[in-house]
Amino acid sequence: MKSQTTAFIAIGSNIEPERHIEQSLVRLNALPGTRVERSSSWYRTKAWGIEEQPDFVNLVVELSTQLSPSALLNETQGIESDLGRVRHLRNGPRTIDLDILIFGDRVIEEADLRIPHPGLAQRDFMLIPLIEIAPDTLHPVQGCKVSALTDEVVYRQILGSIRTGGRAPEADLRPLHP
Repeated sequence: MKSQTTAFIAIGSNIEPERHIEQSLVRLNALPGTRVERSSSWYRTKAWGIEEQPDFVNLVVELSTQLSPSALLNETQGIESDLGRVRHLRNGPRTIDLDILIFGDRVIEEADLRIPHPGLAQRDFMLIPLIEIAPDTLHPVQGCKVSALTDEVVYRQILGSIRTGGRAPEADLRPLHP
């Protein structure tokens, strides 16, 4: 039997965010050997880079998974593709964005995968939701709890919380609107 690893995924959308986020949660929970354990609150965040676009909705989920980091990346990119993500404009509007923030205590530096996510300590919409659900998680490069990294935030984009997070039992992962 494969061992379970705790991973944290940042989720964001500014095109029909409620629908796309709910669908991504259902799809993440259906991945082989994977379960969504907890979800942060949903945060409304202002766009960065290209500011003339709708605000984003961002959150972080905790997964328990048997997948390898590269398999999880492939699966999350498949979910993005299935939900209509098109990568034609950097920092532009998107249906869904799934980023692996932390994968156990792994440090990975590959062309298509960097763990921990390089923006984790710099972007409040990644760090604050992670702290909300797992403040004692160790940053595998910084060597400290993620809750100690708030002074490193460079990009402050959170405008407010719009939905409370919590445990993520399967019933809560069904879409509100079929």
